[in-house]
Amino acid sequence: MILLSNGGTNIQRSQAPSDSMLVGTVDGVALLGKTERGWTLKNRALQGIFVSGMTALEDGTLFASTRGVGIARSDDGGIKWRWVNEGLAHHEFWSTRAGRLQGREALFAGALPAHLYVSEDKGGSWRELKAFRNAKSVAQWTFPPPPRIGHIKDIVLDGDRLLVGVEIGSLQVSKDFGESFVELPVDPDPQECDIHRILVHPERPHRIIIANGIVGMMASEDSGATWQKMKMPPDANYPDAIVIHPDQPDLLFMSAGVGWPVHWYELGRARGKIFRSPDAGKTWQRLLGGLPNGQRALFSALTIEARPDGYSLHAADTDGQVFESLDGGDTWTIIADVPPVSKADFYKGLVRDRVRLANVDDIVANPTATKRWQDAGRAL
Repeated sequence: MILLSNGGTNIQRSQAPSDSMLVGTVDGVALLGKTERGWTLKNRALQGIFVSGMTALEDGTLFASTRGVGIARSDDGGIKWRWVNEGLAHHEFWSTRAGRLQGREALFAGALPAHLYVSEDKGGSWRELKAFRNAKSVAQWTFPPPPRIGHIKDIVLDGDRLLVGVEIGSLQVSKDFGESFVELPVDPDPQECDIHRILVHPERPHRIIIANGIVGMMASEDSGATWQKMKMPPDANYPDAIVIHPDQPDLLFMSAGVGWPVHWYELGRARGKIFRSPDAGKTWQRLLGGLPNGQRALFSALTIEARPDGYSLHAADTDGQVFESLDGGDTWTIIADVPPVSKADFYKGLVRDRVRLANVDDIVANPTATKRWQDAGRAL
């Protein structure tokens, strides 16, 4: 099954092309099935609930992180769901990730405020990894829109390492299953450390790539000790969803908007785009075959499914359009319309003919970011 969401699993393997897809939307989950005529909507569930992330255990058990209601579990492929919140002191979650860490299969969930939880019994019980909040920067974690509270945006399990990113404020790594964490020096100013996504690859063990919403793509070649800004395409500023091919460590795909949210809301469009890099971000190619050019919506989810015979890409935007590419991103097709897929309330800020909303438009950033946004706005 393909999982497509803003804050969940987005790099997957399969032996054959999947014939089902589960999309996490602002109005529950949409289960799509593939037939000879194409993809069709098979089921809707968790309606009325903002689903931020989708992930799955090795046996196919599915989990959805939600904004406000906690974590839900499905044992039947996404048809029926039940809440698994035992041990959770928070219920607004922005990310979830299942996998093996140090040989142990586990399920992780990242909350707002930025607290990290783990379950090793399929969500039956949770415990907080409290060491995550021992970081020196914790008092400076923030988020530009109200309520201006930092949250955990991405979680990556990489063999023996657990990497966790806060939007905005911190990138941390643990090598002892969350008993302790080390904060990686992405930027001297925690408010310039805006972690959207984290990429690692077993064939490049010392390389970490991040999508930083404040400064763009960044990379470290020494396990996070030092960082460099990567070259961004000239018509992209705000990277969000990024994936790496699990068998090709230098093949990246990135979704991005032009300018930052303050500009999108003023112009009425994010001009969302998708790019491909064959050389780990040294160069980028804009993908246009079938994708809109200059659209209002933002691509808020991007996933890759790799197989022995190739790979497929799927993307979803803040209008709820689901796109598919079967040729490495050269051409794309709209395969479904579902409720909006969004990070935070972008879908509200990018809806056509919208009214001004205090909790969307009232964006306050640090002085450095504000100047960067103002300079970019004059150039857009």
